[in-house]
Amino acid sequence: MSLHIFLYIGLTLFHKVLTKSIYNGTIEIRTDALERSFDSLVLQINNLSDILNNLQTKAQTEKKRPLFFVELSENRNLQMNSIVKFDTQFIDEGNNFNTGDGIFVSPISGVYLFSWSILTQSSQKVQSELRVDNIFKGKQLISLGSAAGYFATTRNAFCTVNKGDHVWIQTDNHYTDNYFIDLHGGVRSSFMGIFIQEV
Repeated sequence: MSLHIFLYIGLTLFHKVLTKSIYNGTIEIRTDALERSFDSLVLQINNLSDILNNLQTKAQTEKKRPLFFVELSENRNLQMNSIVKFDTQFIDEGNNFNTGDGIFVSPISGVYLFSWSILTQSSQKVQSELRVDNIFKGKQLISLGSAAGYFATTRNAFCTVNKGDHVWIQTDNHYTDNYFIDLHGGVRSSFMGIFIQEV
C-alpha cells in the first residue's frame, strides 16, 4: 500500500474527528480533539515512513547479494600451505574479494556455494583446499602422468559462513611444488562464490 493511500486514510479519519467535534462540544474540546488527531496522524506517518525505509533497505541488500568470480593471470608454482592469490577479477558484487591476497570476506551470514577449478599439465600435481576462517571445508586433487597433456578439475562446496569470515583456496601439506598453468593466456584456474540464502 502506498504512502499516498495511508495519508488519504489518515486525513479522512482526521476530518471525521474534526466534524464530530464541531457538533459535540466547546471550542476547547474541539481544539483538544484536533490536537490529538493531528498527533496520531503524525505518529502513523512516521511509522509508515520507517516501514518504507526498511523495505527499501532490504530490497537494496537483496539486489547486491555477494557474488564473485576470479582467475589466475599467469603460471604459478606454489609451495605447501600457500594461499592461491587469484588476481584477475571478472565480477565482485559488493567488492568483498581482495585480489591482492586472494581472500573473500563475507559481508553477511548465510549459506554460500564456492567452486574452484585448477588447471595443470603433464607430470604435475596440485592438491588444493577451501578454507573458511582457516577451517578446512573441501579438497581436490589433480595428479597427472607424463603424457596427460593439460587437464582441469573442479570442486564445489556448500558452506555456512558467518559475517566477517575469511574464505580462500590454498595448497595443502602434501606437495612442495603445486603447478597452476595459464594455458595460452585464457584457459585458467578460477575461484567463485555465490551467496545462496540466509540461515
